[in-house]
Amino acid sequence: MARTSLAAFGRVPLGWRLVSHDWVRFAVTVSGTGAALALMLFLASAYDGVKVESNGYVAGRPAGAWVAQGNASNLVRATSFMNPAWPDILRDSPAVGSVAPMLRLVLPVTIHGKSHTAFVWGIDPSLPATRPTVVLGDANLDPGEIILDRALARKADVTIGGTVGVQDRTFRVAGLSVGTNAVMTQFTFVRLEEANELLPITLRNVLSFLLITPKPGVSVDALVGDLRGRQDELNVLTSPEFVENNLDELRSGLLPILGTIGIFGAAVGSLVLTLLVYSSVLERREDYTLLKAIGAGPGYVRRLVLGQCLLAVAWGYGFGFAICVAIRPVLAWAVPVFVMSLSWPASAVIGLAAIAMGLTSAWLPLHQIERIYPAEVFRA
Repeated sequence: MARTSLAAFGRVPLGWRLVSHDWVRFAVTVSGTGAALALMLFLASAYDGVKVESNGYVAGRPAGAWVAQGNASNLVRATSFMNPAWPDILRDSPAVGSVAPMLRLVLPVTIHGKSHTAFVWGIDPSLPATRPTVVLGDANLDPGEIILDRALARKADVTIGGTVGVQDRTFRVAGLSVGTNAVMTQFTFVRLEEANELLPITLRNVLSFLLITPKPGVSVDALVGDLRGRQDELNVLTSPEFVENNLDELRSGLLPILGTIGIFGAAVGSLVLTLLVYSSVLERREDYTLLKAIGAGPGYVRRLVLGQCLLAVAWGYGFGFAICVAIRPVLAWAVPVFVMSLSWPASAVIGLAAIAMGLTSAWLPLHQIERIYPAEVFRA
């Protein structure tokens, strides 16, 4: 009789009925869990955005190798100054097809009377290897012109034709670029000779990096091997190595912070879910007692509680994802330099974390249910 009753009872969506019995409690559970998951999705999208946008310029260079001052392995936290004779010296290599020199400075730029610290890059606009990706305006810099990162332009409320002050010089905004936003600072571009004029006279005519393209038929490995064998004063890195070095610098400074906040968010979400499911089990203790009395085994009851937790997590994930989608255009307007770019792998990882939250949150309620004895049904 008990087996027949349990079989019939198993066809009833009992988990959903237990959840939907108190819509207010379920809404609070979904909101609390969703808020925690929204925080985790927000942090993941922030990290993806920084990784893609701040490293976009470096990753998009059509070059085989980067050459820098010895021991300088990235452009985020390394200083590199080289003798301007190095491009001509390296062009003598039979493996080198072209050399594109660059100068990187960290300077305040003044827009509408307000100062913004930026990377000021000196480039040769005639060389495609050094030109940034311009989405508005012109990448062919004329004398006295500057290319601004698009986020910086939005932040400073300046557009094509506006003016920017750098040191004691004034530049006209010729274009707006993407892939040049490092969040804490942004990239700007001027002509190489004008960038050198921004330095004190005693430091002029220096270079920071060289972008090397191999000759047709020459592999990147052969190019790098030849350059390293010819000199030991400079650091020669393949483009993938240089890109990875910059990502490592971003990870070392940003990822631990975002990861720590994300862990706290997951912990808060798990506690909220545990508390609400636990209180629901206590309030419906008689229902679980009756289930055990008619023959429901431990496995059935566990599945019932786990199903409630995972259902709340699933709704919470959808709620959190909707929050992230809704807040993205608002942030883009309110904080132009902040970039959100949530990837599907990151979304999947957060989804797995949500499932782990649901499974973890079920432990305390299950422990309480295991202490229920079927004979309690006769207490009344």
